[in-house]
Amino acid sequence: ETAHPLLPCTARARYYAHMASSTEDVSTVMPDRLGGLKSFKVDQILNDGKAGGGVGVVLLGTFAGCSMQAVVKVSRPPIPLGDPDALAAALDLAPRMPYSGAEYGYYHGYLAPEFAPTFSVDVLYPGCLEDATDEARAKLLAKYVGRSTSQAAVVFRETAAAYEAAHAPYISGIPLANLGWVYKILNQEKEVENILFEDPNPVDGFLINVDPKWSTRPVLQTTPREQWVGHAGTSELYCLGLSHRRDIRSLRDLRREHLPLLRAMAAKGRKVIREVYGLPDESLRIFVHYPPQYYHFHVHFTNVAVNFGVETERAHLLDDIIDNIERNSEHYATCAITCRMGEADALWGKYKEFQSNLGGC
Repeated sequence: ETAHPLLPCTARARYYAHMASSTEDVSTVMPDRLGGLKSFKVDQILNDGKAGGGVGVVLLGTFAGCSMQAVVKVSRPPIPLGDPDALAAALDLAPRMPYSGAEYGYYHGYLAPEFAPTFSVDVLYPGCLEDATDEARAKLLAKYVGRSTSQAAVVFRETAAAYEAAHAPYISGIPLANLGWVYKILNQEKEVENILFEDPNPVDGFLINVDPKWSTRPVLQTTPREQWVGHAGTSELYCLGLSHRRDIRSLRDLRREHLPLLRAMAAKGRKVIREVYGLPDESLRIFVHYPPQYYHFHVHFTNVAVNFGVETERAHLLDDIIDNIERNSEHYATCAITCRMGEADALWGKYKEFQSNLGGC
């Protein structure tokens, strides 16, 4: 019998010991040791990737032996250009169509796997959250499915009243367990290798780490840290700043008391990224999403060349946020904010309910 594909090595012995028992749910183990997707049965294509935006193909399905579905995202990482000669040498060609007699040649290109991965694959499996309730896991899966499914985008002008009536209750209904992965990063239980800086101050402190979306980032296993400055992958730079405070859920909660934190994240973020990667301040974009993907305050640091997640109705520049709060501490508590989301998003449903209660105004 082959061990369950979602079991990490440390849990394999448990798997064999309880293989015949129905008391252990093998779906509550970590999906971090997959060797392939052969045991993944596709139930639905959530996104065919044709709409662009770097989403790729998104599949909903079930791994053999699991009681809960998983979301699998398959996308193509950027072509690495750090060594163009090595790229050319790593490409094998096969004719794509007959020669036309003109100056063109058309080929399929096959990149040597040791040079760069063909695909990036993300496995989103809430069933691995052992401390979460079944309800919390189901809500988290529903969120991933909703955000990954091909759907039309909608915008809503959120007033302070709409926030209090629709958005705030939506946030309160999100299980705290959904933020467990954030707290593990902040406690340095996970992704320690991705940490670039930390100020442990519980009030104004924060951590800066590399976002997994940055697939071309240099890593210590293959590139010495002193070679990270000017690395070709910095054209796709994407890092995150995570606040140690747990009482700031979103942009709406920011007040004058938070200015030391915000200023430090802006200043230290620029300094760390400049020193570690050599990216100058004028090439760095620092912003906050609203609504955020998860409700623990965090800041995005990207190269200005990165063009996803920066829509004007979603991304708010950190320097502008600081300026607004300096002039009025209650700015984000009282102002109207335009929000973008998918038409299947549960939050959009809350907004429509709010509008309906107002008579469609």
